[in-house]
Amino acid sequence: MLSGEGPERHASCGDCGFSKYDNPLPTTIGLICRGRSMLLLRRAQPPAVGAWDTVGGFLTAGETAEQNLVREAREEIGCPVLDLRPVGTYASVYGDTGMTTVGIAFTCRIPDEAVITLSEENTEHRWFGWDEIPDLPFADVAAAVRDLVSP
Repeated sequence: MLSGEGPERHASCGDCGFSKYDNPLPTTIGLICRGRSMLLLRRAQPPAVGAWDTVGGFLTAGETAEQNLVREAREEIGCPVLDLRPVGTYASVYGDTGMTTVGIAFTCRIPDEAVITLSEENTEHRWFGWDEIPDLPFADVAAAVRDLVSP
């Protein structure tokens, strides 16, 4: 049975009394910068196939946001991320899945000598100047980038 409205909406079982709230799933957003340029990746998997996005992903149980971003960077670009600094948190919906998320954004960098090796999650990478960043498919990522690059 569904009860409540808006953020208090939840499903509950009349037999056992268990309630399941629509809590957002935590994700990370890695704003990898080199001066006034940002590294973006072209998505190979849904949602938003072909769109530019940042490094990041869904946290797993027992993982901090910082640990997650380090892991996701190793998986997605084959590089360590350094100097993680919080930017903010951003509410979103994951594509057309209906899953609500809260993105935890960090600025960071990769070593100058790092060689980017993409996983199957992405088809291309590119450094974009802050004034040439394309439209981004996820509201949380777009808001984090906007907060970073806008004066």
